[in-house]
Formats: sequence, structure tokens, C-alpha cells
Amino acid sequence: EIKFKIFIKDIGKFYSWLYNSPFKKKYNNRGVNSLYYDTINLDFANDNISGQSNRIKIRARWYTGNNENFLNEFSNSKLFRFEIKRKKNYYSDKIFFTKKFSDRKNSVIEKRTLLKKEIKNELSKFSELSHLILKDTIFIGYNREYFEHVSSEHVRLTIDKDLSCLICSKIPNSKNIKIANNFIIVELKFNQKNENLTKNILKKFPFRQIRSSKYLYAISKYYRLSY
Repeated sequence: EIKFKIFIKDIGKFYSWLYNSPFKKKYNNRGVNSLYYDTINLDFANDNISGQSNRIKIRARWYTGNNENFLNEFSNSKLFRFEIKRKKNYYSDKIFFTKKFSDRKNSVIEKRTLLKKEIKNELSKFSELSHLILKDTIFIGYNREYFEHVSSEHVRLTIDKDLSCLICSKIPNSKNIKIANNFIIVELKFNQKNENLTKNILKKFPFRQIRSSKYLYAISKYYRLSY
């Protein structure tokens, strides 16, 4: 996975490249929403900031229609998926847990409590993670566009925009805030078998790779983190 931060002034240049590239629209746009978990000391965030080569993120994820309020939909949603995103040097992968169903609408507090119990249960299955004591830290939501390379379904490009967040400690006395109004996040996703194809794509891509973490962008809105 390679990320690019595209500023608004360059969006025309980016879409001009995209529409003349081998990437074609794959799915309808949708809202991608996550509830991130971290330790009391925000160890996952700090590992990312310090550039640790071996690090993780843990989140619950659910999907909504485009432009819907992610916090309202958190209460209404009945289907969630837990993910562990692992990063080791230049490569990353994800561990997906069994999808979790909630058979009724819950309040935000009830749903948070339910998911926290579920994530603790899932982590207990991993000896290297079972000792972790986690708290739900922040909600993040954004709208995503999906594209796929015509030569391989394993080379995909996503465009994330309208990023917003809400820190858990301020619920219910605060509204979600915009992470940024002046950029979008583009992600090029591929497996190692398609590394050569990806290198050829990057040769013609008009932007440079940059470290870009939505989680850190969001956390830095509330904590004194330099990112």
C-alpha cells in the first residue's frame, strides 16, 4: 500500500492522469467509517509518529451510503468488522476478524461497550496481543472512490475525501470536525506478485509518495502530536 496526499490545487492534474490511466471505476462510492483503538498512552499512534518499522493499528469498521453522518450510522449499523492493520517496513497487510452482527439499534455508548467486549475477545486469540488493554479512541469517517487496474484485480486505487473525526472522550458534547479541507488521500494497493506492474504505474504517476495516516491526522486535532 502506497499513499499520496493530493492538495486541492492539484486535483485537476490527478484526475487527468487517472482518466487516462489503466484504472477503471470498480464500485459505487461509499462512506468508510472506523472506530480506532489504542492504549492509554497512545502507543500505536506514537509508534507511527516515530517511524517504527513494525507497528499495528486496530479498528472496527462499517460502511454507509455516501455523505451520511458516520456517528448516526454507528448507532444504526448492524454489521461491523474488526481489523488489525500490520505494517512492516514497506509492506502492510490486514487481519480480518469474523464480521460482527448487532441485532438491534443501540445508543452510541451501548454500541461502544459491545464492540469493546468483542475486540477484547478477538485479541485474546493472539498470544502477542492478548495482554493489550485498549480503549476506543476516535471515530473517523470519509467518502471513498474505488478503481481497479484493467490488468489485475489485485492492483487497486482508492480516493478518500471529506475526512472527518470525533474523539470518543467528547461524546456526546461535541460534533465531528473536518480533518482537512485542502487535500484528499490516494492509496495504491497491491500485492507483492504485482510489484513490477506497480513500479511501472509509479513511473508515470505525477505525485510523490508521502507518509499519510488518517488516524494520526485525526488524533493530532485533539492531542499535542506533531504530524
